[in-house]
Amino acid sequence: MVIAVTDKDTQIKKGTQKVPRSGFGVSRFTLSADAGFSALVKSHQGVIRAFLTRLTRNSALADDLAQETFLQAHSRRLQLQNPKAARAWLFQIAYNTYASHARKEGRRRVLRDTQMERPQTHMAASTGVALDIERAMATLPTDMRAAVILCLSYGMSHSEAAQALSLPLGTVKSHVSRGRKTLQTILVAYK
Repeated sequence: MVIAVTDKDTQIKKGTQKVPRSGFGVSRFTLSADAGFSALVKSHQGVIRAFLTRLTRNSALADDLAQETFLQAHSRRLQLQNPKAARAWLFQIAYNTYASHARKEGRRRVLRDTQMERPQTHMAASTGVALDIERAMATLPTDMRAAVILCLSYGMSHSEAAQALSLPLGTVKSHVSRGRKTLQTILVAYK
């Protein structure tokens, strides 16, 4: 990753060297911090991308949103107070990136719908368990689906998921419980 960061007293070019403009400036950005961020990306990029793929049901869009997530995380890396909370912090950025995209896409969809009538598309009936689960997950509201994915698929605690989704702990517990019951009802044939 090539980065040029400039602050009042220090300039860092191409992420490889530190060039002070004056003897007084000390940048918080260091090579070790950049290496640490790189390790953070490597260790979490797969789960972040998978999380976004499950939310969007579109791998190309998930790749774009994952890239945006890590760009935002890099620009906010100094805001991370507790390195142990990095996972929840990244999921929070990923979810907020997805939510922002969904809001923008919703506005675009309204504009398209007013300009032209959308053709009806019918999905072929699927017998695969994975597609049935995906369709069942799609019936859940976005916040509930995200809470279910984080807690049941990624094994996050309710408090970690609450932090990642910026929701109260009780709401996350409720979303997970209701989401699980809804999925069990829809997927009753697989019991």
